[in-house]
Amino acid sequence: MKYKLIVSDVDGTLFKSGNQVQQRTVQLIHQYQQEGGIFTLATGRMKKAIEPFIQKLKIQVPVIVYNGAQVVDPLNDRLILSHELSPLFAEKALKIMDAFSVSPIVHIQQQPYVKEYNDDILAHTKKDGIDCVVTDNLSNLVLTSPTKILVIGEPLELAAFEKVLKQKTLIGYQTVYSDRNYLELLPEEASKGNALDVLAKTLGVLTQDILAVGDERNDISMLVNAGMGVAVANAAEEVKQRADMVTKGSWNNGLEEVLEAALKNEI
Repeated sequence: MKYKLIVSDVDGTLFKSGNQVQQRTVQLIHQYQQEGGIFTLATGRMKKAIEPFIQKLKIQVPVIVYNGAQVVDPLNDRLILSHELSPLFAEKALKIMDAFSVSPIVHIQQQPYVKEYNDDILAHTKKDGIDCVVTDNLSNLVLTSPTKILVIGEPLELAAFEKVLKQKTLIGYQTVYSDRNYLELLPEEASKGNALDVLAKTLGVLTQDILAVGDERNDISMLVNAGMGVAVANAAEEVKQRADMVTKGSWNNGLEEVLEAALKNEI
């Protein structure tokens, strides 16, 4: 097989919704592994939120989580890569958010914190299979540097907040959309693409021998850095424009298309 390592995004790529990995997807991944290929995941989720997939897919190599802010060995939870936001930035960003109708989730040391539960937070926790700690003391908690801040809201409200945030003289962060209503505040150095480079060195695999698959804007750096970057058919238009190839199938059907082609040496 030409590609020694396949890295897949989770939401919108590994499956459509409902946290259910289709049996055909599992079978093809296992076949790829049995024939000597390495398969792993790259996601905006925290590691805890993808543990069921790690087990089901028999992943034995590091995974990329928090949109590249961390690379974690699932066998022993060792952090191979870890970036954090500065407390100063996190504190100021939260204050700016107060003027907008958005819901922040602050991730600190693998634990998500919220000011309160609302419909947006409940939908997110259900989707990711996680629990948040409710606190009225977020401003003090962020003094322990957060890994990321997920901001949930309507696209226009997120865009308005992002515009104000970028007008401030704040450094050491970046913004990336992981879904239409998810704006992530990440450490400046964090990206799936940079994490992919670290993963490649850890595994002793050349980036030219890596195939990456994704659907959202947070996947672009990974698709660009890989030897072959593939966008599934449901991907955002911006992602399709930066990919080397776009699948005919959407969601897991697109990933299965890629796995079948890799197994047949057609890609």
